[in-house]
Amino acid sequence: MPNIPLVHRLPAPVHRAVLRVGERVRRLYWKARKPCIRGVALVPRDASGAVLLVRHSYRAQDEWQLVTGGVDKGETHEIAAYRELSEEVGLTASALAQVMREDVEMHGAVNDVIVYAASVSGQPVIDAREIAEARFFPADALPANMSLWARRYAMAALDN
Repeated sequence: MPNIPLVHRLPAPVHRAVLRVGERVRRLYWKARKPCIRGVALVPRDASGAVLLVRHSYRAQDEWQLVTGGVDKGETHEIAAYRELSEEVGLTASALAQVMREDVEMHGAVNDVIVYAASVSGQPVIDAREIAEARFFPADALPANMSLWARRYAMAALDN
């Protein structure tokens, strides 16, 4: 059997429940420990300039957000950006461009976030576990129910 993480062997509804609980535990840990962490956010765009947004299955389910993720130990922000894009939506970036960098307070943690514009082709492929939906939106018609931080990052990428 291939090396599939245990959580991915669970039925999808159970996996989503584990993600919701894990998110709550992580927030409590961050609040208590106040760690310094590193993260990435991506503004993927297709050849027409449309922006790829996602809805998560375990947090802010009614909001459209960007592809995001943490930087693993030993990883650079750039490598994490490529990995997260592949893991969350099954796409590979043909080019990445750093748009901005900022420290973001997240539930007690300080997150060193680098935002990248990413050129992608193809359609997103999701497993309906972490990501409930992924869709391209015209850059001039981003959805109203988009998180404020995602809109700010997308606008920064679109202005570059």
